[in-house]
Amino acid sequence: MIRTCLFASMLSLTCLPAHGAASLYTDLYGKACKTVELDRGSGASTRQCAGVGGFSLLVHEARAQTSIDIVTPRGAVYPLEYWEVVTPGLSRVGRKAEWRVEERNGKPTPTALLVRLDTGNTILEGPREAAGTIITAARIASDGACVVYQGDGALKTADTAARSAVVESGRKCLGVFSTSGRVRTELAN
Repeated sequence: MIRTCLFASMLSLTCLPAHGAASLYTDLYGKACKTVELDRGSGASTRQCAGVGGFSLLVHEARAQTSIDIVTPRGAVYPLEYWEVVTPGLSRVGRKAEWRVEERNGKPTPTALLVRLDTGNTILEGPREAAGTIITAARIASDGACVVYQGDGALKTADTAARSAVVESGRKCLGVFSTSGRVRTELAN
């Protein structure tokens, strides 16, 4: 265990507890990411960012909106569709992603992803939303992932609420927005 902790600390990771989940953080900008798609005409782009346990993230930005796909070590892609599930308004991902991980077979295995979205009404195109921060929580399973929580990221209890949401067994995936309001759909848990 001590060797594992020393090795993990050399990689700027925390030691995982024997039971329960721990948090590991990865950057959503900068050297940890590389642009994999760019449409100069529309300004839309996708960058791939390093994750944990062989997972990575695809960060999509288009028309001043953002979403993330989780990519598994085997190459399966799980779209989170923030622009259809969390906010139809203008948004940008925060600086870091928080991975909730459990140790399985001696390595960190992601079970959830928490991401903050900065929202604002200063951009002239698209739906308006008051400036602020939304915290999102997505549950990651062996057969898929989905957003199960969104909340006010400015609250002192925001991180705790998001972490609690991903372990609640009865919490369903959030659905997509419609013109008459939010519609929840039954997606895989």
